[in-house]
Amino acid sequence: MNLLAARLVLRQRSLADSLDLALPFCLANKRPLALLSLVMLGPIAALLATLRLAKHWPWPSVWLVYAAATLFVEGAFTVALGELLFKPPAEARVRSFVARFFRRFPVIVVSVIVRQIVLAGATALLIFPAFFVAPPSIFVPEALLLEGASLGKAVTRSRALTRNRLGICVGIWLAALLLPALGAVAMDVVCNAVMGFVLQLGHPAGELFENGGSGFAVLGALLAVPLGAAVRFLGYVDLRTRKEGWDIQLRFVALAEQSALGRKRAA
Repeated sequence: MNLLAARLVLRQRSLADSLDLALPFCLANKRPLALLSLVMLGPIAALLATLRLAKHWPWPSVWLVYAAATLFVEGAFTVALGELLFKPPAEARVRSFVARFFRRFPVIVVSVIVRQIVLAGATALLIFPAFFVAPPSIFVPEALLLEGASLGKAVTRSRALTRNRLGICVGIWLAALLLPALGAVAMDVVCNAVMGFVLQLGHPAGELFENGGSGFAVLGALLAVPLGAAVRFLGYVDLRTRKEGWDIQLRFVALAEQSALGRKRAA
């Protein structure tokens, strides 16, 4: 990993800085991320539309399928963001993101299932609140996909990164959890306002607050998946910077380059 090739400034950031940076980072890489969204989220959108329109599933069941499906595929965006941190969008290849993700897909499936079982069990038994159980394992996908760790080592790695940083990790976890809901609400409100008041077409896709869901809300929730992955990824980068001194490494490299330049001028 060549830290000098990083397209973001590697420095310690507050939680607010990481959250603010997520959207600009996604927009800076909009072309590969949009294509990846089409590849990974397009089939989910088609599945949800079929379940709702053809099978007449109730909205709670549709949302449950959405949550399960996106949990399994959001790792593809983690892979993409990991490469795009060091590679310009023009040089990125979406097929390489997809191939790298699916090479690790079996262990991702196991990790997602195990994590949800643990969270559900802890919450149901009231042993620990979810915000104590979930954050220590929040970076397991990054360790699995970006560091190539085994599942056991990925759990250990995530716990090491989150140790003594519970507040930041709870914030990252809550932000990633709430972004799809915010995306659903925002897309539903804006698109239904345009359809109903501007175009006078009523609400052909349904209304989130009256029906429990809508086509626009599903679209907004799906579009929030890359943003949620970016929030978690930037938190991971920040903690690696804090724990492993990436910013200090870059300063030493800069000092070495300045010293070498000074010797050349003196010669």
